[in-house]
Amino acid sequence: MKDIRLSMLKTIALVLIGLALFLFFISLLEPVFITEDKPVKGYWIFVMGWMGFAIFQFAWYANLLSLLAVLLMFTRPLSAFLLSLFSLLLASESFLFDEIPLGSGKASIAIIGNDIGLYLWIGAHCAVLYAAVLMLIRKKMIDHDLATQRFKRKPPKRIEINSKP
Repeated sequence: MKDIRLSMLKTIALVLIGLALFLFFISLLEPVFITEDKPVKGYWIFVMGWMGFAIFQFAWYANLLSLLAVLLMFTRPLSAFLLSLFSLLLASESFLFDEIPLGSGKASIAIIGNDIGLYLWIGAHCAVLYAAVLMLIRKKMIDHDLATQRFKRKPPKRIEINSKP
């Protein structure tokens, strides 16, 4: 008989992945950073963020780690958990940004504060992490069930003693 908890964990994990996608795409449309001139929208950060490695800002790469975690979640849940945890830690580097470089020797734009887009983006990474945790729990439950089936105690064989010589 199939355990309903296993299918519930998988369903909830899929819902969390859907929530992560929703939060990610909404964060692209919302302002992420507040500057003196105008707010910076998420799509601009998404398009230009890959160049952050040049100035040691690696938070954009959390997107790739979360994507990889989602792809590995159903086959290798422990790897997905570790990737999503590292992804969330890497994404939290965004809170340390104090300026946006313009490149080619121009001055940078000072960041005054964070806006809703940043929190939605962080929430997307949290949803991926929670989904990975659920899939890891599901894997441990399956492993436990297999182990108990494999090592189930069998009734001892009866020893028959013939009283006749």
